[in-house]
Amino acid sequence: MEHKITDAEFYKTFTIVSVIIIGLAIFIAILANIFAGDLSASNNDQAQIDNNIHQRIVPSGKTNLASNPTIKQDVIVASVSESKAFSGEEVYNNVCMSCHTSGAAGAPVIGNSNQWSDRLSKGKDTLYANAINGIGIMPAKGGVSSLSDDEIKLAVDYILSESN
Repeated sequence: MEHKITDAEFYKTFTIVSVIIIGLAIFIAILANIFAGDLSASNNDQAQIDNNIHQRIVPSGKTNLASNPTIKQDVIVASVSESKAFSGEEVYNNVCMSCHTSGAAGAPVIGNSNQWSDRLSKGKDTLYANAINGIGIMPAKGGVSSLSDDEIKLAVDYILSESN
């Protein structure tokens, strides 16, 4: 004979299974809370974690369009304090060369008379003013503010002499 499940038996079985599932979920939540509490960081650990995060997000370098980072400008900067005047060639080699040899950021290339003749047509005083005060993304005095205006003018004269 077949055994038929009555509604009362179904509700009894359903209630027992539901209680077991809810009890198991509560037990797992309690265990998770206990173990998660052991993994939480103390104040010293949190300070170390914050320090590590800060070190990872610090920029790895800075972009300087005014100079080539492979060319050292230590010679020019260190010697300026000795108040020795530099020749136009020395200023060019230490400050201007990185952009005006490669044409970086649209800088006119030394030796390219077409690029310089267009600029020279505006007058030498304009070229001097642009080199001293900066123009476009070229910074004033090529980024070495300790150079005198006369040294910058000598560098401009040197570039023009090499470009003719």
